[in-house]
Amino acid sequence: MQIRRWWCCAVVLALAGCHNETPPPPGNGTVKAVNPVVSGGAAFRLPFDAALSPDGQTAYFTALVGDGAALFKSPVANGSATKLADLVAPGSCAVTSDGSTVLVADPGMESAAGTLGAIVSVSSGGGSPSVLSGTEGTLPQGVAISGSRVVFSGVDPADGLPGVFQTSASGGVSTVQKAGLIDPSGVTVAPSGEIYVLDAETPSSETRRIVKVAGGAVTTLATGLHVGYPAGIALSQDGNYLLVAGSEPATGAAQLQRYALSGMSSGTPAIMVIGTFDEPAGLHRAANADAYAYVDSGANTTGTVFVVNPL
Repeated sequence: MQIRRWWCCAVVLALAGCHNETPPPPGNGTVKAVNPVVSGGAAFRLPFDAALSPDGQTAYFTALVGDGAALFKSPVANGSATKLADLVAPGSCAVTSDGSTVLVADPGMESAAGTLGAIVSVSSGGGSPSVLSGTEGTLPQGVAISGSRVVFSGVDPADGLPGVFQTSASGGVSTVQKAGLIDPSGVTVAPSGEIYVLDAETPSSETRRIVKVAGGAVTTLATGLHVGYPAGIALSQDGNYLLVAGSEPATGAAQLQRYALSGMSSGTPAIMVIGTFDEPAGLHRAANADAYAYVDSGANTTGTVFVVNPL
């Protein structure tokens, strides 16, 4: 009887200890490691953008294949590419918070009415892509997801003006911001609703600026950035820093730049060069982890998908 009572107490204490474990603090975007996931070859070449499953264990990416393009997935550990869907001219991609769906900005998708560009939805298990209603003709560039909110950059089909828009997994589009934006591309969304965008500095500029879109206003945070295509920007897990996939102006070397959100004209960058590569592209953080999917379209000749801070 005493043995049984002792065993029950031990189980209760063990369970209580498990439930009282303190979770690690959210990550601040410090780059601790950059590991390759999968490189181009027979299955694909020249990956454009990548995003991680919420737990950071699976990478989804867009790339060229044959005479077209497609969406792929690969486990982060021991990567091997599996094609999920054929696409037209895909760029940025993002994964829904439940991990069930991948959304892709495909500016080459043509509607029945002849308009170009749409956000398409693909099951994370694969299948035919479906166009999100209302996104036809928007020529989408960057796409990001925060909860049920899908934010993307593109143009307004009604007047051709560039802007940032929002939709949901069920479709329907509303304008977030057009005034004050020149050529918005990469986007990321804070849980509190602010949107951070990589935008052209001037209509003819080759450099980008980071702007915050909130309350109907556009605020410049940093200028003079050299980025790739599609432009990659991601918010850290703690919401206090931005990571940008860019390149060093003098040498062209690929690098990750980390910016604080404080400061009207610039943040506080910490720069990390990525190998000897020079074609940086997309960058997205896993919804529930301080891990990021990163792409260099020319790495190892045919392009490589990387994971930053693998779990």
